[in-house]
Amino acid sequence: MTTSQWFLDGAARYERILWAVAVLAMVLDIALTAYGLRLGLTEMNPVAAGIIADYGVLGMTAMKFAGFAVAIVGWYVVPRDVAPFVPLALATPWLLAAGINVVMIASVL
Repeated sequence: MTTSQWFLDGAARYERILWAVAVLAMVLDIALTAYGLRLGLTEMNPVAAGIIADYGVLGMTAMKFAGFAVAIVGWYVVPRDVAPFVPLALATPWLLAAGINVVMIASVL
Protein backbone atom coordinates (compact mmCIF):
# COMPACT_ATOMS: atom_id res chain seq x y z
CA MET A 1 0.00 0.00 0.00
CA THR A 2 1.39 3.38 -0.97
CA THR A 3 1.53 6.29 1.43
CA SER A 4 -1.10 8.20 -0.52
CA GLN A 5 -3.45 5.19 -0.51
CA TRP A 6 -2.93 4.78 3.23
CA PHE A 7 -3.78 8.47 3.73
CA LEU A 8 -6.91 8.22 1.55
CA ASP A 9 -8.07 5.09 3.38
CA GLY A 10 -7.58 6.82 6.73
CA ALA A 11 -9.58 9.86 5.62
CA ALA A 12 -12.40 7.64 4.35
CA ARG A 13 -12.48 5.77 7.67
CA TYR A 14 -13.04 9.05 9.55
CA GLU A 15 -15.34 10.77 7.07
CA ARG A 16 -18.32 10.99 9.45
CA ILE A 17 -16.12 12.49 12.12
CA LEU A 18 -14.81 15.01 9.58
CA TRP A 19 -18.39 16.06 8.77
CA ALA A 20 -19.11 16.43 12.50
CA VAL A 21 -15.98 18.58 12.86
CA ALA A 22 -17.17 20.72 9.92
CA VAL A 23 -20.56 21.26 11.59
CA LEU A 24 -18.93 22.07 14.93
CA ALA A 25 -16.50 24.46 13.25
CA MET A 26 -19.37 26.25 11.51
CA VAL A 27 -21.34 26.61 14.75
CA LEU A 28 -18.26 27.84 16.62
CA ASP A 29 -17.46 30.37 13.92
CA ILE A 30 -21.03 31.72 13.89
CA ALA A 31 -21.35 31.86 17.69
CA LEU A 32 -17.94 33.39 18.32
CA THR A 33 -18.35 35.92 15.51
CA ALA A 34 -21.74 36.98 16.90
CA TYR A 35 -20.27 37.29 20.40
CA GLY A 36 -17.29 39.26 19.13
CA LEU A 37 -19.57 41.64 17.24
CA ARG A 38 -21.56 42.25 20.44
CA LEU A 39 -18.29 43.10 22.18
CA GLY A 40 -17.57 45.71 19.54
CA LEU A 41 -15.18 43.76 17.33
CA THR A 42 -15.54 43.98 13.55
CA GLU A 43 -15.71 41.29 10.92
CA MET A 44 -12.47 41.15 8.92
CA ASN A 45 -13.82 39.25 5.88
CA PRO A 46 -15.19 41.95 3.55
CA VAL A 47 -17.85 39.69 2.04
CA ALA A 48 -19.09 38.56 5.45
CA ALA A 49 -18.87 42.14 6.78
CA GLY A 50 -21.15 43.34 3.97
CA ILE A 51 -23.66 40.58 4.60
CA ILE A 52 -23.61 41.26 8.35
CA ALA A 53 -24.06 44.99 7.73
CA ASP A 54 -27.07 44.35 5.49
CA TYR A 55 -28.67 41.29 7.13
CA GLY A 56 -27.11 40.87 10.55
CA VAL A 57 -26.00 37.63 12.12
CA LEU A 58 -28.92 35.82 10.49
CA GLY A 59 -27.47 36.75 7.10
CA MET A 60 -24.05 35.49 8.15
CA THR A 61 -25.64 32.23 9.28
CA ALA A 62 -27.39 31.87 5.92
CA MET A 63 -24.05 32.51 4.18
CA LYS A 64 -22.40 29.73 6.22
CA PHE A 65 -25.23 27.31 5.43
CA ALA A 66 -24.92 28.19 1.74
CA GLY A 67 -21.23 27.31 1.94
CA PHE A 68 -22.14 24.05 3.61
CA ALA A 69 -24.64 23.30 0.83
CA VAL A 70 -21.98 23.92 -1.81
CA ALA A 71 -19.68 21.51 0.01
CA ILE A 72 -22.37 18.82 0.04
CA VAL A 73 -22.88 19.23 -3.71
CA GLY A 74 -19.12 19.08 -4.16
CA TRP A 75 -18.99 15.91 -2.09
CA TYR A 76 -21.43 14.27 -4.51
CA VAL A 77 -19.51 15.47 -7.57
CA VAL A 78 -15.90 14.62 -6.68
CA PRO A 79 -14.51 11.10 -7.07
CA ARG A 80 -15.25 8.85 -4.07
CA ASP A 81 -11.61 8.41 -3.16
CA VAL A 82 -11.19 12.14 -2.46
CA ALA A 83 -14.69 12.85 -1.12
CA PRO A 84 -13.59 12.63 2.54
CA PHE A 85 -11.42 15.68 1.98
CA VAL A 86 -14.49 17.85 1.30
CA PRO A 87 -15.50 18.15 4.98
CA LEU A 88 -11.85 18.63 5.91
CA ALA A 89 -11.54 21.48 3.41
CA LEU A 90 -14.77 22.96 4.75
CA ALA A 91 -13.81 22.70 8.43
CA THR A 92 -10.26 24.04 8.13
CA PRO A 93 -10.99 27.74 7.46
CA TRP A 94 -13.88 27.75 9.92
CA LEU A 95 -11.67 26.29 12.65
CA LEU A 96 -9.04 28.88 11.83
CA ALA A 97 -11.66 31.65 12.00
CA ALA A 98 -12.97 30.32 15.32
CA GLY A 99 -9.43 30.32 16.70
CA ILE A 100 -8.87 33.89 15.55
CA ASN A 101 -12.21 34.84 17.11
CA VAL A 102 -11.14 33.36 20.45
CA VAL A 103 -7.91 35.36 20.39
CA MET A 104 -9.70 38.58 19.43
CA ILE A 105 -12.41 38.11 22.07
CA ALA A 106 -9.78 37.37 24.72
CA SER A 107 -7.99 40.58 23.78
CA VAL A 108 -11.01 42.72 24.68
CA LEU A 109 -12.17 40.90 27.81
